[in-house]
Amino acid sequence: MLCTCAILGISLILVAGCTTSTPGIKSTHALNQNEVAELVNGTYAFNASIYQITAGHSQSGDHEIDIYITVMNTGTTPIQLKGFSKITGSNGVSYGGVGVSHGGIGVETDILGPGGQGTGRDYVIIDSDKDYEAMAQGGATLDISFVTEPLTNETPVSFSAEWTLDPSVFT
Repeated sequence: MLCTCAILGISLILVAGCTTSTPGIKSTHALNQNEVAELVNGTYAFNASIYQITAGHSQSGDHEIDIYITVMNTGTTPIQLKGFSKITGSNGVSYGGVGVSHGGIGVETDILGPGGQGTGRDYVIIDSDKDYEAMAQGGATLDISFVTEPLTNETPVSFSAEWTLDPSVFT
C-alpha cells in the first residue's frame, strides 16, 4: 500500500510539473502553394508563406527538398518562431516533421517586432525514389508546425499551416 501511494504521489508531481503549449491554431484548409497562411490567436498574429521550394539531392544521394518560408509579424507583440516541415506524398507517406526536418532542428526566425519579416530555410530528406516519384506524379502536401519561442515567461503557442504542392516541384 505504501508503494502504491508513493508511486501515485510521484506520478501526480510529474504530471503537475509538466508544461505544455496552448492548443494549436491551424489554417482551416490546405492552401495553394502561392497563398499566404494567416495565423492568429489572442496574443500572436503572423502570416506565413512559401518563398521558394526546390528539389535537389543531398550529399548521400537522397532527394532533398529545400523549403524557404517567409514569416511576417502582423500582430502587436514581438514573436520568435520555430518551424518544422513535413511533406506527405499522394501515396500517404510522410517525410520530415517535428524534430526531423533540417536534421532535427527545423527553422527558427529572429525575434520579429510588429511588422517585422524574416525568411528561413528548412529541408526535408526523402530517401525513397518510389515515394519521391509519387510526389512528382500526384503532388504532395506541405505541413509546417510552428511554435512560439517564449521571449519572457509566456507559454509556447502552436500553429500549423498546410499547403498543396504542385507536382512540378519534384521534377
